[in-house]
Amino acid sequence: MASGQAPQAPPSPRLFGPGVAGLFSLLVFASLPLLPILGVFLALLAPLPLVHVMAGGRTSFLAWGWVAIGLVSAVFLFRAPWLVAVCVGYLLVAVWPTVSVESWLRRRWTTGRWAAIVALVAMGVVAAVATGMFWPTLPGEGLTQLVARTMAGASELVKALGEGAGGEELMARAMRTAAYLTPAMAAMYVLTGALWLRPRLPLLGLPRGGEPFPLYTSEEWLPVGFVVGGLGWVFAPEPYKWLAANLLVTVLGLYFVHGLAIILFYLGRRFGMNRWVRLGVVVLALQIPVALVFSALGIADTFFGLRRGGTYDGGREA
Repeated sequence: MASGQAPQAPPSPRLFGPGVAGLFSLLVFASLPLLPILGVFLALLAPLPLVHVMAGGRTSFLAWGWVAIGLVSAVFLFRAPWLVAVCVGYLLVAVWPTVSVESWLRRRWTTGRWAAIVALVAMGVVAAVATGMFWPTLPGEGLTQLVARTMAGASELVKALGEGAGGEELMARAMRTAAYLTPAMAAMYVLTGALWLRPRLPLLGLPRGGEPFPLYTSEEWLPVGFVVGGLGWVFAPEPYKWLAANLLVTVLGLYFVHGLAIILFYLGRRFGMNRWVRLGVVVLALQIPVALVFSALGIADTFFGLRRGGTYDGGREA
């Protein structure tokens, strides 16, 4: 090695070719609709074979391109709504995080900007697909009606989940709200997979994702989305109110990640890097009031720098 030249990360070994990687990625994603509960977690691994191909020096399109073309062709051939869902789901859950990493490698984005792009693009795509599917019905109304029909076909399950005084109505209301916020919920799911992938990029020899998560900060322009989403949700008519509400929830989700990083920052290396402690913090944060507190911490840190008074004592991400 020449004097003064920085050492480079070793290239990632090629365990399989692009064709096999694309097929494996599709099979992993297929666990989402086929395996109850477990598939929700397994599908988040779908980008990994594609990123592995990219880390080997090839474009990821060689792996996912033929899968995407096949799925799109099947949509036009059979025109089945479930095929549309599978196609859009694969493109968002497996392909989009991979493509976003490729773009990140070519640009000097911060982690916060990359995360914001991942989430907001996913939200926009789902909102556009929902608008096209339910046109001329308002997309928010169409989504809630779809859930209402699904609930009518699974009334016994809804009764079981909402057992108790008023519980059934509360469960139905929660499901309608979740349906209304489908684009934001999908964006948070895609973001979860991307954030899981991020610290594993250096293990594949890619020069991104090596910074400790407790130092994570949000994109500096994110407050604009917060203001636009909040004002649109309050004052705009439908369907702009629906778009604004989903934008607001997506931005709050991004600030939630920021707030989680602040909590782990103050827990420090001894506790913050313990997987069980981190799992406990995440489970606690999934309670809606606590999640809102975490989002508020992220917003406050954007303007006041809540981590200025402390120093992070290092540690490697799990």
